[in-house]
Amino acid sequence: MKIGRYEVRGLLGRGGMGAVYKVAQPLTGRIAALKLLRPADVLEDLMGMDALAAAFEKEARMMAALDHPNIASVWDCDTAVVGGERRPFFVMEYYCLNLGMLLGESYRVEAPTRRLPLDRAVGYALQTLDALARMHHAGIVHRDVKPFNIMVTGRDEVKLIDFGLSRLRGETAPVQERPRGVKVGSPYYAPPEQERDPDGVDGRADLFPVGIMLYRMLTGVLPNDDTLLAREAARSGNGGQRIPPASRYSDDLDGAWDEFFHTATAEHAQDRFADAHTMAAELRRLRDRWRGRVRSVCNLLDDETGPVRAPEDAGGAPRVVRREPCKVGVHEARSRFGLDALWRPVFPGGAASLPLLEDNGDGTVRDEASGCMWVRGSSEYPLTWQEAHEYVALLNETGFAGYADWRLPTVEELTTVLREPPMLGDYCAAPVFGDTGTHGAHDVLWTCDRKSYMAAWFVSASMGFVGWQDFTCRFGVRAVRSVQRRA
Repeated sequence: MKIGRYEVRGLLGRGGMGAVYKVAQPLTGRIAALKLLRPADVLEDLMGMDALAAAFEKEARMMAALDHPNIASVWDCDTAVVGGERRPFFVMEYYCLNLGMLLGESYRVEAPTRRLPLDRAVGYALQTLDALARMHHAGIVHRDVKPFNIMVTGRDEVKLIDFGLSRLRGETAPVQERPRGVKVGSPYYAPPEQERDPDGVDGRADLFPVGIMLYRMLTGVLPNDDTLLAREAARSGNGGQRIPPASRYSDDLDGAWDEFFHTATAEHAQDRFADAHTMAAELRRLRDRWRGRVRSVCNLLDDETGPVRAPEDAGGAPRVVRREPCKVGVHEARSRFGLDALWRPVFPGGAASLPLLEDNGDGTVRDEASGCMWVRGSSEYPLTWQEAHEYVALLNETGFAGYADWRLPTVEELTTVLREPPMLGDYCAAPVFGDTGTHGAHDVLWTCDRKSYMAAWFVSASMGFVGWQDFTCRFGVRAVRSVQRRA
C-alpha cells in the first residue's frame, strides 16, 4: 500500500483526526511517520471535512515553522487519494520510543508505572520545557502535552509531537470548529482551566502536564488520580486538591521537590511557574542540589566503609539461562521471560542478585554465575536489528579479545545484568559495565529473540524492563559469548 509516494510499513496509531503510519521514503528507504487526515465518522459528522482539513493543515504549518531540536520536524506535506477520496497528509521524522512506552503507561492511565532514574527523568522534563518555551515564544499553546506525545530518540533526545490541539495566541475557535462538550486535551494531563475554557488558556496550561509527567517519572504514581487525591485530603484533614508529597515515594526527593510539584501542578494557572524558562531554572537548581546530596552520601560511604562493592554473595549461585534465540509472541512473553506486570524481570534475590563482574583487562567482563562473557562497551551508535547482527559478525571477523564466537544475547542473558532504577546511595556503586554513557545507545539494547518476522525484543538497561520493536528501530548492542564456569 502507498500513500502518495510513500510505502506504508505499518499503522502506528489512530486518533479522532486521523491515522499515523510508518512509511518508507522513496529511493532512500528512510523510515518516517506519515499523518493522514482520516477522521472518525462522528467527528466528520459534527465538524465537517472542510473544517477538519483546515485544522489538519494548520497543525502541519505550526510544526514546520518551529525549527527546534526538541520539536519533531515536518519534511513534506501533500495530498493523496485514499479510499477514493483525496486527503491531506504530512510526513515527519520518526522514532521508535516514546515516554509513555518507557513509563509503561497503559489504557488504564491511573495504573502504576515504571520509575526512571532522576537525572534521566529531569533531562526529559527540561528538554520538554525547552520545546514549550520555543512554542510559547511563537504564541502557540500545545494543549495536549502527555507521555505518548514525547518521542525519545536513540540518543535520549526528546521530540515533541502532535500539534493537532494547539492554539495560536489571540486565536478563537469558531462555534462550528469544535462541537459543544468536546474536551481539549487528555485526562489527568489537561489542567483544570483547560477543561473549563480551552480557548482561554495560555502557556501555563502546558506547564501543568510537565509537572504531572515528572512526578510520575520519579515515583511511578499519577499524583492527581481521584483515589489518591481523596486519600491525601483525608490524610491532611482538608478538602484541598494538593497532590501527595512526592518525597513519600522516593528517597531521591525531599520537601523542596514537594514544593516544586505543588507549584507546577497548582489548580489555578496564576499559582504555577510564570513560564517554561522559570520552571526549568528551578528544576535545574533542584537537580544540581540533588547531585550534591549524592556526592555527599557517596563520600560518607567511602569514608565509613571504603569503596562501595556489591554484596559478597551477589552472583554466587549459578544461574541457568537460555543461550539459543527463540520467537516469542506478546501474549506468552511475560511468563516465558519471567516478567512482572510492568515487564520487569522478577529478581528472586532483589539487589543482591546482581552479578559480580570480573574485568578481564581485555575489553571484556565475565559473570561466573551465568556463564556469560560480555564485551565491556556497547556499540558506539544505535543500530537496526540487521546492523546489530553485522556488528557482531565484525567482532568475530576481527577476533575481538581473541574470540570468534560473539553473538547477540537472549532476553534472559541480558536480564541477568539488570538493576532497578537507583536512588541516592545506589548511585555510589560502580555501574555494571562501567560505561553507562550519556545516551540511549548504552541503555536500550537489542536481543537475538524475535517477536515476529519483522520485530525483535529489546531490554532497557537503566529502567530494567523488556519491550519489543520492529527491526528498523535503532538501539544499542552489547555482545556476549558463553564460558565454562570455573570449578
